[in-house]
Amino acid sequence: MISMIFRLFWIWCFLTFAGVAQSADFRVTFINPGSETGFWGDVSRTMTAAAADLNVELEILHADRQPYIMEALLKKRLEDGDLPDYFVLVNENQSAARLLQLLDGKSSKVLFLLNKLTPKQKSNLEKHNIDLSNIVASIIPDNENAGYEMALSLIERARKSKPQGKPIRLLALTGDTATPAGLHRETGMLRAVADNPDVKLLHAIPADWNETIAYKRAGNVFTRTQVDVVWAANDDIAFGAQKAALEAGLSPGEVIFFAGLNWSSRGMEAVRDHSLTMTHGGHFFAGAWSMVMLRDHFFKNIEGEAFVDVLFKMSPITSENVDLYLANLGDNNWEKIDFRQFCKTINGRSHYDFSAAAILEASGS
Repeated sequence: MISMIFRLFWIWCFLTFAGVAQSADFRVTFINPGSETGFWGDVSRTMTAAAADLNVELEILHADRQPYIMEALLKKRLEDGDLPDYFVLVNENQSAARLLQLLDGKSSKVLFLLNKLTPKQKSNLEKHNIDLSNIVASIIPDNENAGYEMALSLIERARKSKPQGKPIRLLALTGDTATPAGLHRETGMLRAVADNPDVKLLHAIPADWNETIAYKRAGNVFTRTQVDVVWAANDDIAFGAQKAALEAGLSPGEVIFFAGLNWSSRGMEAVRDHSLTMTHGGHFFAGAWSMVMLRDHFFKNIEGEAFVDVLFKMSPITSENVDLYLANLGDNNWEKIDFRQFCKTINGRSHYDFSAAAILEASGS
């Protein structure tokens, strides 16, 4: 009987301490502005894979592209209590100011992902005495240069198919009128137009990041005027516009050219069959990079630590490199990447390397 009691005691001790050993180092809640599919689903999946590698307890709440739902999700999470160490927020449609008002006075720290506060938002919050010291980091892609490179790929391709000196008519289908990422991409496109006098910008029309809306709005343009190239703020918009082009009797990759952004599987396949000049991107890995940065912050957190603001380059997938990316990243199996190697607190480096080359190397290429 006594031996049985001792045995049960040791089993209890083992299970108790095993649970402690497996407990997360810290907890994160991500208010995802999108859904479990598409680009925002990819962001969540890279974040989830990195969280598993870095011993992070991750909670993801989806707002399905409705900014008011982001606010409702955060309110409910705050009401539930037992707050995480960190919230990951996105300034989608410039809705983050309200989220920070809700978080004012709370113990959780904040990282901004993909879209951070605009200077005007920051100034307004400070005027209203909202404490912003809980913002510890941001991870933002270089959207302006991506937009510029997308436009250049279209211009260079159109020049090869048009008589020398003929104007290139460009239709820009943008994301929305408020989200910083979309505005910066549009700025890059406008810079490319300004740098190339033979390019005429016909319209810059918001498509709400949506394939169906892009299809309808592009179709309206194609019925009225000739278009040579379509600059699309993401891959979904490009595919909506391509559908409208086909219905108008225009062959993508032959008489009209398209560029997109997101590194989507469809986008890569379209680059391979030459119906897209490129799909720019790699920025859905920012989900993983946010976990890397928070891991570093958690283990190097010191009084008065400086704000960590990382701007990382996106990379174009073109006909020259699409087979390499499809071979190594086309399966979307992010668990095969050991995200610990990107942490400064683990690799001992003084800077982050979130480049496409580093991703390919980590994926086994």
